[in-house]
Amino acid sequence: MSDLGLGVMIHMLSGGSRHETDEFYGQKIIKAEIVDEQLRLDLEDGVQIQIWDNGQSCCEFRYMTCDDDVQSLQGHTLSRIEAKDGPDEEGEYEEVHESVFVEVGTDDGFITITNHNEHNGYYGGFELNITSSGGENAK
Repeated sequence: MSDLGLGVMIHMLSGGSRHETDEFYGQKIIKAEIVDEQLRLDLEDGVQIQIWDNGQSCCEFRYMTCDDDVQSLQGHTLSRIEAKDGPDEEGEYEEVHESVFVEVGTDDGFITITNHNEHNGYYGGFELNITSSGGENAK
């Protein structure tokens, strides 16, 4: 991975994401979709979690892709959310395309989301966040 960008460094220094992935394991997924570069999972207790990259600081293009059927998670029990380093590609003019894979697993399989960061070589890294809303236990 190339040099970390300012947004990613601040995220790391402030303790990272507000939630740990395992807080939500064991709950049934009622709805699953990608909206506004976020994976959104509505859980049976009324909480919606959002998984997204908030590392944007400057001069970079961040986006999320998924070749899998995100809705295939619906009706199944969440068992894991795991980030894995993807390949980095360097262009002719030192521009960089980084990727990180996020596997979301259930009792019936998993999907893979790919987060991308295209930059000029100075704004690397990812700031993967899990936020929640709704329900009594949302934080």
